Amino acid sequence: MKKIFLVLLSINFYAAAQTNDFIKGVDVSFIPQIEDLGGKFYWKGNQTDPLDIFKQNEIGYIRLRLWHTPANGYCGLASTLDMASRLKQKGFKFLLNFHYSDSWADPGQQTKPAAWQGLTYSQLVDSIYSYTFSVIRAFDSVNALPDMIQIGNEIISGMLWPEGRVGGSYNTTQQWTQFTTLLKTARTAIINAVPNNNIPIMIHIDRGGDNSGSRWFYDNLNLYQVPFDIIGLSFYPWWHGTLTKLSQNLNDLAGRYGKDVIVAEVAYPWTLQPFDNNGNIVGSSSQLHTGYPSTVQGQFNYLYDLINIVKQVPNNRGRGVFYWAPEYISVQPIGSPWENLTLFNFQGETLSSISAFKDEDTLGINVTFRLNTSTNWDTLHTNSFVQIRGEVVSGSSLLPSGEQILWDQNSDLIMNNVHGDYWEKTVRVIPGSEIHYKYWTGHSLTKPTFLRLGWEGPIQPYDLSSGNYRKFIAGTSDTVLQVEYYSSYGTTVNQYWKPFQEKLDSIAVYFRVNTGGITSNGRFNPNVNGPIGVRGNDVDSFHVLSWDYSDILSREDLSVYNGSFWSGVVYYPSNATGKEQKYKFFIENDTQNGWENSIADRVFSIPAKDSTLNWVSFDNQFIVTSVENEKNSLMNFNLHQNYPNPFNPITTINYSLIKDTFVKLIVFNFLGEEMNILVNEFQLKGEHTVIWNGKDYNNSDLSSGIYLIKLISDSRAETIKTILLR
Repeated sequence: MKKIFLVLLSINFYAAAQTNDFIKGVDVSFIPQIEDLGGKFYWKGNQTDPLDIFKQNEIGYIRLRLWHTPANGYCGLASTLDMASRLKQKGFKFLLNFHYSDSWADPGQQTKPAAWQGLTYSQLVDSIYSYTFSVIRAFDSVNALPDMIQIGNEIISGMLWPEGRVGGSYNTTQQWTQFTTLLKTARTAIINAVPNNNIPIMIHIDRGGDNSGSRWFYDNLNLYQVPFDIIGLSFYPWWHGTLTKLSQNLNDLAGRYGKDVIVAEVAYPWTLQPFDNNGNIVGSSSQLHTGYPSTVQGQFNYLYDLINIVKQVPNNRGRGVFYWAPEYISVQPIGSPWENLTLFNFQGETLSSISAFKDEDTLGINVTFRLNTSTNWDTLHTNSFVQIRGEVVSGSSLLPSGEQILWDQNSDLIMNNVHGDYWEKTVRVIPGSEIHYKYWTGHSLTKPTFLRLGWEGPIQPYDLSSGNYRKFIAGTSDTVLQVEYYSSYGTTVNQYWKPFQEKLDSIAVYFRVNTGGITSNGRFNPNVNGPIGVRGNDVDSFHVLSWDYSDILSREDLSVYNGSFWSGVVYYPSNATGKEQKYKFFIENDTQNGWENSIADRVFSIPAKDSTLNWVSFDNQFIVTSVENEKNSLMNFNLHQNYPNPFNPITTINYSLIKDTFVKLIVFNFLGEEMNILVNEFQLKGEHTVIWNGKDYNNSDLSSGIYLIKLISDSRAETIKTILLR
C-alpha cells in the first residue's frame, strides 16, 4: 500500500474455478481506532458491528497488519491480539500481515523498527526470529492463531532496509542472500512456535498487473530456495494497470510456480467527491479503470469482475481476494484519504456494492425477457431469429450466466420461441444492474427483417427518461418482465405499449393475416377488393363474431410486400374464457365468394387474458421468396468441444455445417475482449477442423487462462470454453 499520512499515525457460464474455500476477505485494521474516535457503521439504517456487516455479506476472512512498536499503539501486538480474538469469536478466519516496521511498509519504504536500528546483520536475523516466534506464541495463547501469515508487506524491494533491500543498486547476490535469509528465518520461527500447525505462508508484492516485475521477484525467491505457499499481489488500477493485465499475470504466476494466488489488496472508488479536507488518494477520473465509473454500481462491477478473474485462474489456483480498508471512513481528528474507496458512505451506511462478495448463486438473479412479435411487419416465423441487443450501463458486458449482451450481432441473448408470436430469454443478472436494450429480428442472423435492417422503431423507456432504448433495473429477486411488443412504427412508442386496449371484464384477441400470397396469384388487389375482415360463429350468443358480417381489420400499410398484413382486435367478455371460437378471414369486395376456400374453419379457445393469434396467410396461400424457400434452421451447425482441453500450446476445434454459409470463429478472453479470429470466410457444408496455437492477432503467445471460442454463422452463434495452461 502506498504511504498514507494520518494525524495520529506517523489502510457460472462462468465460475469454473470457484471452490467452497475461495477466500473473500477484507483488511479492517482501522476498526479499533475508528471506533475509539466515535466512528459508527450501519446496516440498513441500524448501527451494527462492522464485523457482523461483513459476515452478513459472505465475507469470511479478515486481514490485520502488525506493526512492531507503533507510536499510538494501534496495529501493535496488544491491539492486534484484541482484534484477532474478537474476529475469531465471530467465526472469521484470520490473515496476519507482518510489516516488520513501526509504521507503513511498502515498495517505497521498508524502515526497520526503532528497536532494531543499529543492529548488526547477525543480530537482525536473531531479532526477526525471536520477535516472530514470540508474536505467534502470543496469538496461540489467546486461541487466535492466524489461519495464514504474510511475511512482509509489498516487499518487491525487500524489507528491513538496508540489510534486506533488493533491486536497483541493491540487486546483488549479497543483498538477495541477506533478504531471503530474513524470509526463511521468519518462516522457521513460525513453524517452531506452533510445530503442530501447518499455517500457509504468503509472500506479498505490489505488482498486480506487472508480469515481468512479478517474475523477476519470484524467480529470485526460487533461485534462493525460499519456501512459501501463496503468492500475494496488490492491485489498484491507478498504480498497477488493467484487469486484463491482472488476469494475465495471475494465470501466468500460478502456472509458472505451481502456487495459489491471492489478490491481497484491492479497492475502487464509489465517488470522486471529497468529504473531509485530507485530500483523497483517488480524486481524478484519470485514475479510473476504463468502463468502471466512480459510482456505487461502478465499484460493485469492478469488484465483481475482479473476483471472477481470480476465480477463473486455472486449476483452482485463484485462492481469494482481500479488499483493503473498506472501513476507513472519515472520523475526526484523523480524517481519511481513503473515504471514497470504502464500502460505506460518508455517514457510515453500508454500500450495496458490498454484495459483490456474495456467491453467484446467491448474488445473481434470474431475469426473463418476454417479447411478442405479432406487431412485426414482416413474415417472422417460429424458427426465425430474435435477439436482445444492448448493454449493461457502467458494467461488464459479460453476464453472470456467461453470456454477453452487446449492441451488435455478437450479442449472445438469442430468444427462444415459446409458441406463435411469443419469445422468451432467461439470463442471470447482477442485482442493481441497469440494462439498456432493444430487440432485433431477422430470418437469420445475416438476413434482417425488412424495416430498419431488423431493428425495432424508436422506444421511450418505461420511466419516460430520454433515450431510444428499453430499460431494466435489476432488483434483488428473480424477475419475469411483463410481455413487451416489438414496435415496427417509425414514431416513438412507450416501452410497454400494446396493440390493444386493456378493458375491464374484457379479453382482447389480436387477429392478423397476410395477403401476400393471394395478391401475387391475382385474386386480391387491396385497393379494389379490400378491406379484409374476420367472421366466425357466435360463441354462446355473445355477439362478438358472426358468419354473416365482418369485423373489419386494418391494413398495415408499411408491412412487407407492399402492405400485405391486415390486423385487428376483437374483445370478448371475460366469462367467455375457454369457449371454442371458429373463424375465417373474408375479402369484403371479392370477385369470388370472399371466403378462404381451401381450408377448414380456423379455431382457437378463447384465452383467459389478452392475447394474440399467430399470423397466418389468407387461405394458406404463401408468397414464394428466397427467404421462405431457404427455411433457415437455428440448428445449421454443430460446434464440438475442443480437444485437448486444457491444452498447451495447441488444440483442435471441430464443427460441422449443415449448409453452405459464412462463418466466423473468434477467440475471446474472460473479459470478452477479442483475442484472435481463427476463421472469417464462406465455407461449404460438412465437417471442418481448425487448429489454434494459443496465440493472439499479433502471433504472440497468450497467457494461461480461460478463453471463449465462439462460432458465428448467418443464423446463430455458439460458444465453448477452453483452458490454456502454459
